[in-house]
Amino acid sequence: MTREDQMLFALAPTSDGQPPIIIFAISQAAWEYMKDGKTHTFDLTKSGIPLRLMCFGAKSHSDAMKTLNDAMAKLGVPYLDERSKDFSI
Repeated sequence: MTREDQMLFALAPTSDGQPPIIIFAISQAAWEYMKDGKTHTFDLTKSGIPLRLMCFGAKSHSDAMKTLNDAMAKLGVPYLDERSKDFSI
């Protein structure tokens, strides 16, 4: 993966005592890299935040859900589908 293909992220501290905000920047090249299922991963535990992230692309919402369903079924790991919940800041 070239630097141009990489997603960028930043941690924005908050002044109100809330956890930091994770900000993702996805260039056109980064999207082109991951649109067919390749992943971008971030291990924030290396900076002291107990969080690891994985992002991937798909052609459609249903394709993305199929990828998630298939992966979770293969691992035998249940997950909570909260697509109808608003997680905006």
